[in-house]
Amino acid sequence: MRAPLSLLMPRIGPGLPWALAVLLALLCALQTVRLAQLQASHARQALAQARQAQQTTETAAAARLRHAAAQQENTHDYTRKLATLEAGRTADAARIAGLQHHIRAAATRSAQLAGDAAACRDLADRHRRLAALAGEGAGVVGELVGLVERRDAQVAALKGQVQVDRQLLATD
Repeated sequence: MRAPLSLLMPRIGPGLPWALAVLLALLCALQTVRLAQLQASHARQALAQARQAQQTTETAAAARLRHAAAQQENTHDYTRKLATLEAGRTADAARIAGLQHHIRAAATRSAQLAGDAAACRDLADRHRRLAALAGEGAGVVGELVGLVERRDAQVAALKGQVQVDRQLLATD
């Protein structure tokens, strides 16, 4: 029995199998080129996506750095404001103590100047009560002023933090 190709050979001629082999090789080469072009296209797309992701990451990192710097500055401003308020509170306390001393001294002098013993006692008692009330009132006022100033500083710090957070949210 003869091989099937050899049966066809006498009819189609001796050069046709070589031509088919060359055509098949050309088709394989063309397919290889197409595959290489497709792989190159995918590589370019992957590179573009990687660059875009890197740019997005860098933009987000820059926004976070600006947010952190603004937050740190806000905290620093708040700390300085508290130190200033504490210094003012200390100065106020010294002035209040001086005022209380002067009131007590005035009450003592007024009591000493009064000629009548009963009037002196009554006047001295009134001056002592007045001095005590004035001292207490001055102390309460000083504490309230300090409390209001601290609250103002906290509100300012929180306002600054809200602005910093809004800036961060606006960039995201």
